[in-house]
Amino acid sequence: MFTSLLPVLCAPFTTAQDTNARSYPRLEMFVGFAAVETNDHSFQFADVGPVGHLDFDEKGKGFEAAVVGNVTRYLGIMGNFAAHFSSNEFTVPFPSSSTTQLGTINPRLFDLMAGPELKVRNRTRVTPFVHALFGIAHSTATFQTTGPVINFSRTDAETGFAMAFGLGGDVRISRRFSFRGLLSYQRAFVGANDLPRQEVGALGWSSGVILH
Repeated sequence: MFTSLLPVLCAPFTTAQDTNARSYPRLEMFVGFAAVETNDHSFQFADVGPVGHLDFDEKGKGFEAAVVGNVTRYLGIMGNFAAHFSSNEFTVPFPSSSTTQLGTINPRLFDLMAGPELKVRNRTRVTPFVHALFGIAHSTATFQTTGPVINFSRTDAETGFAMAFGLGGDVRISRRFSFRGLLSYQRAFVGANDLPRQEVGALGWSSGVILH
């Protein structure tokens, strides 16, 4: 008698465990620190001595924020915004006068992209994921030099199509919070009125907290 009733008594617990195993958060929000390094990103400025353009390897630091709406347990749609800032000083030579003076450039890179994110949800605390994002990149930089030869300031802005491919993992801290680490590779196709279209590659990483 007891043996025949056992499956019936255990059924609710089995169903609850199975439902919990298949459950997933419908919405996730991420915010964290981000860093990026580009490959020889050129900015074009009016001739100042020998400076017709600057090939700049940007090492920007900033922040990243994202929202992920999970369609299924393994597939989500991600919207992502990132901002990176940097500032650099260098010497501007003027061969005609044998004089140099200090110059500065402060590139800023902004990304707004969206795309699918695939997660490998499992019974451990670590959830690996990959995503592919597509959207726009906007880059701006102000070149400035002040000294005995010339006082000059100009801003160059570029906007274009961008895509980013990332992989990382979420480490669960509690039911509502996880720590996220991410590595990414980005391509942006940007240009301006004074600068031919160029393809900019960037390697980046970010880390922070994700709320489920």
